[in-house]
Amino acid sequence: MEKTDIKSLRLEEVQAWMQSHEEPAYRAKQLYEWMHIKGVTEFAQMHNLSKSLREKLEAECVLTVLRQVEVQISKIDGTRKYLFALPDGNIIESVWMKYQHGNSVCVSSQA
Repeated sequence: MEKTDIKSLRLEEVQAWMQSHEEPAYRAKQLYEWMHIKGVTEFAQMHNLSKSLREKLEAECVLTVLRQVEVQISKIDGTRKYLFALPDGNIIESVWMKYQHGNSVCVSSQA
């Protein structure tokens, strides 16, 4: 059975997942906050979720977390290049550029 990438789901989809697993609807918001606001990296860190729910999540879902490998900062304009490791070991990059009118981010679409 392929595991669900729960972090990539919209809140409505997390709610549907909870409903399909006979969990209260409010659990979806709790889970969503752990993943997207508090930035936890493991289901075990979500201490306000029941142990049985954390075990279901661990068994059926993945919590994809990027690992920062390197940051390079330009001495000329402050542009930052980030390298991130994916769970499968591939590396992707992202570049943050600061301009007078605002910021721009470029994210690689290939690993």
